[in-house]
Amino acid sequence: MGTVAGIEYPAGAGAPLRSGHRGGARFLQDRSRELARRSEPGRVKPVVRRRALLVGVGLLVAVLVGGRWVALETAERAWGASLPGGSAYLTARDFARLVSGLLLVGAIAWGTANLLFVYRSIGSMQLSRRLGDLEIVEAVPQPLLLAGTIACGLLFGFLLTLGTGGWWMPAALASRPPTFGIADPVLQRDLGFYLGQLPWTERLRELALAAVCAATVVVALLYLGIGSLRFRRWLPYANAHARAHVGVLLALLALTLTWGALLDPAESVAGLHGALTRRALDARLAAAPIVAGVGVATTVVSLVWGLREKPLLLVTGWGALVAASLLGFAIVPASLASAGRNAADPDTALTAERQRLEGLAFGVTTLVERAPPGFPSPEVAATAVPMWDGQRVLAAAASRRSLIRPQSTPTAAGLSAHSFGDARATWLVALRPDLDSLALRQPPPGWDAIHRGASARVGRPVAAVEDDTVLTFAPVATRDSTMWFGPRFTEFAVATADTWPALRQSGIALAGWWRRTALAWALQSPALARRETDGLVLLWRRDVLERLGRLAPFATFDAAVPVLADSALWWVAYGYFAGEAFPLARPVDDGGRDSVRYLHAGVVGAVNAATGDTRLYLPPGADSLAAAWARLLAPLIRPLDSLPPALRSQLPFPGRAFRAATALVERWRSDTTTWSARPRDPFEIVAPTIDGSAEPHRVWMAQGFEAGSTLAVLVAATMTPDGPQVWKWRPGTARLPPLLVGSPNTTAPGVPRLWTVARALFSEQALFTQAPAGGPPTGIDTVFLSWGDHRGQGRSVTAALHSLLASSGEARSPADTALAARWRRAQQLAAQADAALAAGDLERFGQLYAQLKELLGLGRRKLAPTPERR
Repeated sequence: MGTVAGIEYPAGAGAPLRSGHRGGARFLQDRSRELARRSEPGRVKPVVRRRALLVGVGLLVAVLVGGRWVALETAERAWGASLPGGSAYLTARDFARLVSGLLLVGAIAWGTANLLFVYRSIGSMQLSRRLGDLEIVEAVPQPLLLAGTIACGLLFGFLLTLGTGGWWMPAALASRPPTFGIADPVLQRDLGFYLGQLPWTERLRELALAAVCAATVVVALLYLGIGSLRFRRWLPYANAHARAHVGVLLALLALTLTWGALLDPAESVAGLHGALTRRALDARLAAAPIVAGVGVATTVVSLVWGLREKPLLLVTGWGALVAASLLGFAIVPASLASAGRNAADPDTALTAERQRLEGLAFGVTTLVERAPPGFPSPEVAATAVPMWDGQRVLAAAASRRSLIRPQSTPTAAGLSAHSFGDARATWLVALRPDLDSLALRQPPPGWDAIHRGASARVGRPVAAVEDDTVLTFAPVATRDSTMWFGPRFTEFAVATADTWPALRQSGIALAGWWRRTALAWALQSPALARRETDGLVLLWRRDVLERLGRLAPFATFDAAVPVLADSALWWVAYGYFAGEAFPLARPVDDGGRDSVRYLHAGVVGAVNAATGDTRLYLPPGADSLAAAWARLLAPLIRPLDSLPPALRSQLPFPGRAFRAATALVERWRSDTTTWSARPRDPFEIVAPTIDGSAEPHRVWMAQGFEAGSTLAVLVAATMTPDGPQVWKWRPGTARLPPLLVGSPNTTAPGVPRLWTVARALFSEQALFTQAPAGGPPTGIDTVFLSWGDHRGQGRSVTAALHSLLASSGEARSPADTALAARWRRAQQLAAQADAALAAGDLERFGQLYAQLKELLGLGRRKLAPTPERR
């Protein structure tokens, strides 16, 4: 070899060394000082078509995914703009994406950084495989190893943030927590801390604990795999790089556990560790600072081990932290709780404070311990107390096809506070499109029939008046004749704004090719993109619960009930705020859902069935948590003063809140007798709000509890303009009628309803004539009444009332209206049967004729004498 510039000298076969200077050598280009490439045949020219195909597929995927996202975003913003206060809804969506994005970026950065730190300690990675007697060792390329590290970091971040999509709600509430002005008796913290700040802090701590634990385990296993970390005599030894990394992770883990120890007193008081006795609570409160101190010491020990190899000190520190946590938070409190589980709490002041806080947690701030306002006489009660229930009313309404459009069916029935006939119980029956029967048609209906035709809308609601033992149906005279919104309105609709101008405000205008295309893409309906739809109005999310749930995802809405206010049909539904943390409150079963320690009806949603006008209001008696959400989402949630008086006067009592109230009444009782619900589920009744008052009646919700054969307590509640009121009445020795059991083939018992009449217990229950297949009831077989110690029964309400008054020795004999009611019903059936016969519909004629015979008692064989109460 020589040193003359510009000359190539061979250093081996196919690997000459090249100089970096041309030095006048002819026909030589500027060269580097690297090894020359090995002589090899030229590469095959890549196939242009294959590369173009890959690029095209990538662009197509990007367009599909990105275009779908843009279409959904356009549709959501168009829908939000059609709602009153929709700007707050769109702001909440943006904030939700911001919180989710920050959590995802933080988790990915955390996982990738730890894996890259391990990657730096790996010089090379080799994979061996055997081919017969030969062992082939291949080195993994460094770029491939780096790409795998980054991919694992991305996967780590995605897995860590699963289920965090709803975390924006506690984050938003923690930014402006509610203030109750009431402190808990243990830690002297405001109740708003437990509902607003503690849930968000606890979520962050759980995420930090999961992230640090997962990173520590993964990193330790990787260092064990490459030999940087090893154990000798159960003590950890590692090189400087691995020891520093694992030491920092262990210190962070100890800090996270210390954070949990500092939060443990608030969690214990809030009930996140279960219901604790006073001694167990005191033990956890005393152990929290000790565990926190040991956690700080363990953090320092972990950092020392990361700098200087002190394995015995590390094991000692972590052993002390684990032992302190087990003793202070598990073993000692559990033993104290089990020892005093069946004993009465000697701290009467704490017991009284617990009862007060439980009342605040479940909305039972005042409990009126006397009989609810009753009816003045049995005659008035027998007329006003309903015998039917919602399901039977729906079944009966579905059989009256003459009052319902062919392409609609009843969807909900609610007890109306306003009677449509002589103070009799009235049910308001609302309709929905009958898409199930429409789908069975042959040939299947087209797009226009489903979304633009008569199947997309329904008619006016129907009033069902209990006229003695029969139901009298009549359409309700509402301001609008067409209803577009309601429960189970699952399909979107397209309407003409000129025909229904009221839909301009709540509908989405199909104007412009891009909006039509975006909505068609979002709804997966290409017909929306046609030019023929330009200028029409799209009605999207017409189901009431879906509509309200989109606007207020922080609340869970109960089933909507129909309410008639100012000649308009409204759907009203309560949105509940539930929480797992509330100081000293014991959990209450939430109707088959998870047990909760806080439950309030914090928002009431109202949707106009004709126009789709959707509003959210604060209900009467809203607490500080509801007010905090109203401040965060103003003007989406309106104050109580904005609620129309016609709606406010007819608000029903929230069902889930009533079940929680009955659970508290049963828990707070002083006697030890066994109570059982009578009836099994709460019932509704229209009754006065004040004894002897001329104010309009309200809808009450009530539930009776029996102890043996006597009524132990009657719990009743109603929603007043000032807030919810709960009444508890213990009548003493009021005996209940025997349990009514129907025949499995011909009869079924109705819902027993209990109330007060002249300070005495009154009950009413019907035995329905019902087919064994579970079809609609054909009528009422027997009516059973009781008032105090007197009983009465008959084929009609009037006959049963006459029997009741005769048993009480009173000379009153009310006018017999049962015969007149049956005669009117017979005339209706005869007219309908005549019309069916004239139209040649023999099947319909046979059904009506059978109902007429059943009503008149013709063709009924008498198998037994008049049945006594069964």
